[in-house]
Amino acid sequence: MSDNAEEGIARIQAAAAQASGADGLKKHHAGNIAYLDERVVVFFLAIAIIGLAVLWASTTSALILYGSLTGVILLTILWGITRFKRLEAIRRERSHQAASWQSDEQK
Repeated sequence: MSDNAEEGIARIQAAAAQASGADGLKKHHAGNIAYLDERVVVFFLAIAIIGLAVLWASTTSALILYGSLTGVILLTILWGITRFKRLEAIRRERSHQAASWQSDEQK
């Protein structure tokens, strides 16, 4: 493997996906894109948290302070709901995969 371990792992995973056919490569790329999307969201959330810390440290208006706090609470609840739905979708997908593997084994 090269000095860059992540690159080596990515190459091996891509080669395995390519060996499983065109559909396997498409699924591999879709998974990587989803992973990158999650990383982008995390970076935006980090920037938003820093911005909120600056806002809360510098504001003198109670309306801005409590309004932004309410917004953060609502966004956290919304994010939790979407995360829960995503986990449920992943569980359904995995159960479908397991069912297809079991049907392949029975043939």
